[in-house]
Amino acid sequence: MTLNRITPYITLFFSFLILSCSSDSDSSGTNTTDPTLANKQALGASARDFLSAEEFTSMNVEIAYVDGFRPSDATLSNLRAFFSARLNKPDGITFTETVVAASKVGSLNRDEYTKIEEDNRTVFNVGDELGVWVFFTNENSESDEGNSRILGTAYRNTSCIIFGETLRDFSSGFTGPSLTQLETVTTEHEFGHLFGLVNLGTPMVRDHEDETADDDGEETPNKHCDQENCLMYFQTVADATSTTMNGLPTFGEFCLEDLRANGGK
Repeated sequence: MTLNRITPYITLFFSFLILSCSSDSDSSGTNTTDPTLANKQALGASARDFLSAEEFTSMNVEIAYVDGFRPSDATLSNLRAFFSARLNKPDGITFTETVVAASKVGSLNRDEYTKIEEDNRTVFNVGDELGVWVFFTNENSESDEGNSRILGTAYRNTSCIIFGETLRDFSSGFTGPSLTQLETVTTEHEFGHLFGLVNLGTPMVRDHEDETADDDGEETPNKHCDQENCLMYFQTVADATSTTMNGLPTFGEFCLEDLRANGGK
């Protein structure tokens, strides 16, 4: 199986139970007087800020969603447990919910969902509290191509989008997985990239970045873990679309080493 290509952000592609992700460390160039500048940096730039308590002792996660696309209570409970298990935030983790108007442009590209964030985001870094934006949209990605579908994208240091319409498409079938399973695995995988995994800002203790061969046989690192039992393995989110998945995937041994070496649990 090969990844489609390297594109300017982390994405999850699904095609016949085959998943691919790609990344770039592009930063959104902004005015240096912008008080929200710290939340508009390159993907992975805040990896240690997430993991350790050196700069930020608490975290506020803005759960933004279009009406009708709010993540389930079980998904939010899973995320709380996930954060508590891996992040050093002694002053606690807060969720702030924000309802966003439904998009009328159809499938979203990066410029469009970045604009939605800029128009609606209310939670930013304040003092020793890290601000995070997670948007559950009612649309799919403009980059969907044929049978390849993007489930989620981490695109800035504290920002990611989950394509709720696509998740619902996969969970709506008679043999489809639960929506909670898809929401949880996709969102936790994207947060793994926000945490700097793999090789996106959190250094690797041992080399475990997977590679993808192109049509000419040339292999390129793909920012995913090469351990098949890991949440950050490229196929993991595709497997979440199956009702045969036993439990929720977690970080494997090598990714846990990386997180702990960079200030996490």
